[in-house]
Amino acid sequence: MKPAGKAIEIVIVGLGQAGGNLAAEFARRGYRAIALNTADTDLKSLSRSGLSLPEEQRMYIGIDGYDGAGSDLSYGRECITVHAGKIRERISEHAAGADAVLITAGLGGGTGSAVAELIRTLADLSLPLLVLATLPNEHESGIAKVNAVRAVNELVKENLLGWVFVDNARLAKNHGAVSLDKYYAEINKIIAEPLDALNQLNSRDDITAIRSLDGEDFRTLLLSGGIITFASTTLPRLSVDAVVQAVRDGILHSSINPEGFQLENVSYMGVVIEAPDSLLADTPYTFFEHINEQLKDETGGAAIHMGVYRTSDKQGLATLRVFCSSQALPDGIQEMVAAAKREGGQLRAKLQRGLSGLDLGEIEEYELFRTSPGTVRRRLTDTSSGDIPSRLPPKPAPVRKPAATPITTVRDTTRPAASIPPPHTASMPDRDAYDQLVKEFKESDSEDVKKRVSQRLEKDQKSDNSLIRYYAVRAMSKLDPELFGAALQAATQDEDATVRAVAMKALNK
Repeated sequence: MKPAGKAIEIVIVGLGQAGGNLAAEFARRGYRAIALNTADTDLKSLSRSGLSLPEEQRMYIGIDGYDGAGSDLSYGRECITVHAGKIRERISEHAAGADAVLITAGLGGGTGSAVAELIRTLADLSLPLLVLATLPNEHESGIAKVNAVRAVNELVKENLLGWVFVDNARLAKNHGAVSLDKYYAEINKIIAEPLDALNQLNSRDDITAIRSLDGEDFRTLLLSGGIITFASTTLPRLSVDAVVQAVRDGILHSSINPEGFQLENVSYMGVVIEAPDSLLADTPYTFFEHINEQLKDETGGAAIHMGVYRTSDKQGLATLRVFCSSQALPDGIQEMVAAAKREGGQLRAKLQRGLSGLDLGEIEEYELFRTSPGTVRRRLTDTSSGDIPSRLPPKPAPVRKPAATPITTVRDTTRPAASIPPPHTASMPDRDAYDQLVKEFKESDSEDVKKRVSQRLEKDQKSDNSLIRYYAVRAMSKLDPELFGAALQAATQDEDATVRAVAMKALNK
């Protein structure tokens, strides 16, 4: 059932934060509206005073545990795909009987920019779909601009009945003085107003139709399959030249849509003049015929729909409303593409630089703790009762190491003392011994020797002693990271940060 006062039934589907806020604004004006978002936080904000979109008209389409898309377009698409069945069911019910379904979205973020994915999801419902999409402001990031132009490129390839692009940069320029706490609410009213004004034109009490632009005219204009632009201005007098020039200026320099729509690309045009008796009385009937003919000529044969209404305006001014459908993207979108290429390219170049490591010399391999925290915790809790003892167990008495075991040979006292004090354990690992294993592996032609060294290193990589694990992983990294790939991969999960760092460095090579 068509809402009271509306020429046609337009149902709104808002996607993402900006799309949801626009849906709430249309709901405030009496339209059926629903908001879809990957951010539960944004959906909850639609219940605040002034917007008041009920909970049953809000739908969370994120993946559990995530609140928003964070400008990630791929994530936005994934969320729509995951919830495709539920989205189709909900919107099919929501949009039943609609003359037009207007999808509102903000291009630039991760959810709104996935609007083409939503359109594909709804394709089998055969809905009369249009899109109203806002474009990023000049100050927004290169990511937002790249997301937006990708979305525009996808949108114009979809089989839609109309596209409306809103230029946030132009709105900010014209309304930047509005306070921050009221700005977005005010902007959403400005965006919704032209469409709503034409849809309610013939139900207004303050005007009388002389020549009406009726509901079917409006339906034809709205569903004409082109890029739609709006313009509105006031005129102190009515003349053919003044009206035609105002039409030219309005679509070329729209205060809402991107700049640069050209008259020659217009296929459908609606022109509404609201004027007081003081102006209408001095205007001959042929005036409207001349306007119609001149606009047809300048557009190269566009279908022109005109409406003339008497108003009770006491200021003696006429209001001109223009609604155009064009078969070409405006110049303003091409400028945004250039900005996206420039800023997106700069960001991509930065991301490709990578980080350069520091030249740490020998301190890169320093082990500054006798054991890792995990090893200490295991030792402290290793009691029959499982309770933590009140003090550390006594240190074991020194044990002389067998000279025949290379891995535990006593350090040569003629060498300088190590800069890191060794742990006081009975089985003291020796760095030189592991260096010797590396040397044996590299210099030997015997597969048996290489196998013995490999098995020893892989066994020591699993030792309870973090220093032994460190020396083993360090030796593997000096030999062949591919040969020891599995062991090095396991070491990247080691509880000791130094072991993990050496393993990851080896694998990255």
